Amino acid sequence: MRGDRSRGRPLVGMVLYGDLTFDSRVRREARSLALAGFDVVIACLADESASDDLPPNVSVLVRPIAQASAQPGALNPFRAPRRNPVMSLVRGLNWLRGYSSSLRSWGRCVTACGPVDVWHAHDFTGLVAVAPMLGQGAPIVYDVHDLFLESGTALRLPSPARGVLQRYEGRLVAGVAAVVTVNRGLAEVLQRRYRPKRIEVLHNYPDRWSPPERRPTLIRDAVGIPGEAPLILSHGLLGPGRGIDQVMQALLQPGLETAHLVLMGYGPGRDEYAKAAGRLGLQDRVHVLDPVPPADLLPWVASADVGVVLHPGSRLNDYNKTPNKLFECIAAGTPVVASDFPLMRRFVLGDPGGSLGMVCDPSRVEDVASALRSILGLDPHATESMRARCVAAAQNHWNWQSESSRLTGLYHELVGGLT
Repeated sequence: MRGDRSRGRPLVGMVLYGDLTFDSRVRREARSLALAGFDVVIACLADESASDDLPPNVSVLVRPIAQASAQPGALNPFRAPRRNPVMSLVRGLNWLRGYSSSLRSWGRCVTACGPVDVWHAHDFTGLVAVAPMLGQGAPIVYDVHDLFLESGTALRLPSPARGVLQRYEGRLVAGVAAVVTVNRGLAEVLQRRYRPKRIEVLHNYPDRWSPPERRPTLIRDAVGIPGEAPLILSHGLLGPGRGIDQVMQALLQPGLETAHLVLMGYGPGRDEYAKAAGRLGLQDRVHVLDPVPPADLLPWVASADVGVVLHPGSRLNDYNKTPNKLFECIAAGTPVVASDFPLMRRFVLGDPGGSLGMVCDPSRVEDVASALRSILGLDPHATESMRARCVAAAQNHWNWQSESSRLTGLYHELVGGLT
């Protein structure tokens, strides 16, 4: 169904099969479209934020699902040990049917909520939820945060099932008006696989931010880290594949005996990392903090000495990652230690003003430790110069104010084509 154009403001329906609370990309895109003359409604599974960072013409429609096993991130048979391959396959297929049924039911509920001019589906689950329900209705923008087939449960599916999903994604992409994604690496993969009608790159840059003259001490104050102790930060999703295990091991290497690691975020790994720190004798130097709302995040990040952005995997998703926290560290003036993959290397080492941190092999503890030492061992003048380069790079190039014009331009074209 189409929106009521007589009111003068086209309506965008954003679809997120997940929790909106800490999803800075969804919130940022909705805010930009609202400020560009669109009304936006975000349909999601949950939202515990105060939404005070969203304009009045953005509304949040929370539609939870009753089936706990169909929630994103829930434990499922494909992640459990496979003692009996046949029974594991049967349980897995039954789980897939239940998950698909819940997703379709949620999509019917979302698309029945009212007239929309353009749908914006976040990730494959959002696309699957709404695209089959719309037919030849309003155009769809498919926002790819990650390669679905290269992450999570999809990685554990049997090859025939993965092939079916890839063909299905291809059919859905053929029907969308445009694909947007988070970096050029993923855009190239999607272009090769699916040949979408149009593809746009929208990096997850934060808004321009000017650090205060005196560096914040929010993290040190929250957990009692001495002012002279090096402070390493890993923020965002806490779980496997984020290099946290390697950083904890690096704290045992020479030269890092006084460094503290702060894990600030959400996810299934929070409690396990605290236990692992105890087993390593690091219980006094590894600290776990609750996540901070996206609108309040950068002062917290600015209070760290170095941020770690490590993904020690070997799949396309790992190789092509440019996570939010990479750009959040740079915007906050916090040098980074990042995976030595081409996209992240470009941002960390390719700035004309000089390096914004170090890159390393994220799977090798010795490399991680060496990169951390190289930043933490800088003299005060060199440290301040690196922090200043980070801030300048973000303010001059890597900020949402510069990036968002591609999103709003795309939407004005789509809406113009409906008149």
